[in-house]
Parts: sequence; C-alpha cells; structure tokens
Amino acid sequence: MALLDTLLALARLTLEDPRKGARAVLDLGVPLPARTAGLMLMAVGSALVTHLGFLLMPATDDPMLAFMTGSPFRTAALQWVFLAASVLLIFRVGRARGGIGGLADSLLIVVWLQVLMLGVQIVQLIALILVPPLAGLINIVGLGLFFWLMTHFLAELHGFTSLGKVLAGILVTMFAAAFVLVIILALVLGPEALTNV
Repeated sequence: MALLDTLLALARLTLEDPRKGARAVLDLGVPLPARTAGLMLMAVGSALVTHLGFLLMPATDDPMLAFMTGSPFRTAALQWVFLAASVLLIFRVGRARGGIGGLADSLLIVVWLQVLMLGVQIVQLIALILVPPLAGLINIVGLGLFFWLMTHFLAELHGFTSLGKVLAGILVTMFAAAFVLVIILALVLGPEALTNV
C-alpha cells in the first residue's frame, strides 16, 4: 500500500510539474535490476491492455497489424524492443547534443513514462467499453500528454533548458526511427504489408 501511495504521489507531482516529478523519480535511487524489471513489466502490461483493446475492435486484414498483434507474447516482445530502443536513443542522442543523462537514468525515465502512459491506456480501454466515442478523444489527449511529458523528462534528464529544441529533437529522432522501422518491416513482411502505412 505504501508503494501505491508513493506512485500516486509521484504521478500527481509529475502531472503538475513534469520536470520536478522526473527529478523526484531519478532521486529515488532505484536499483538497476528493478529498472530493467520495470521495463519488462511495462512491456507486458502494455501488451495485455493492447490485446484487450483489440478484442473490442472489429477484425482487420492489415498484415502489419496482424503481425504485431498476432499473440500477446509477440506484442510484449515487440513492445520491449521498442522501449529498449527508446532508452538507447534517449541516451545516445541526448549525449550527442551535449546532454548529461546516463544510460541507467534514461532507462528509469522510460519506465516511469510508460507507467503513466499505461494508466492512459487503461482509461482508454474503460472508455472503449463504456463510452466508445470517448476513446478516440482520450487517445488524442494521451498523445499530447506523451509528448509533453517526454519533452520535460528529457530536458530534466539531460540538463537542457530549451523545451522547444528538445521537442524538435524528439520529433526528428522519431521520424528517423520510424523510417528505419518501415524499411525493416518491408524486408520482413514484404512491401505489400506497408500499403496501409
């Protein structure tokens, strides 16, 4: 119960002041094994919520979506790879731009961001069950929240002062990573899998 109270207090602080919340999380001194376990737990949790959501949606013949959500295990594995890649990109790109954040702290920042976004996913899933039209709005709000939190988190992690430059760096890095991902998927699934991308 004390852990839940701590998490809720940190979540409240983070939503009120993302940089202060990120600093509070980084100052907890979470051991590295707990950080790596947290990344795995977030991948599994996100995969489960995603699959529950797909059960409530109409079937699709999109080959890429079918590949990524073919089984909860595959989804969790892909989610973990995505999160691990995010940790490395946050660390490497941030350092290349003069940032001071370490790899272990980059890992913790990603885990904490995923904890918060998993909460958004759960709220969206509940909305999908109770008030389906509201789920789309929550998705848009969640996307905005993601970029808002990520920008402040990375600024705090790396000691950056310009939030605009941090956001621009995030968008450019995400675009480049998405381009590489599309190429990889085209090689794995074939070009026809990208017709709906």
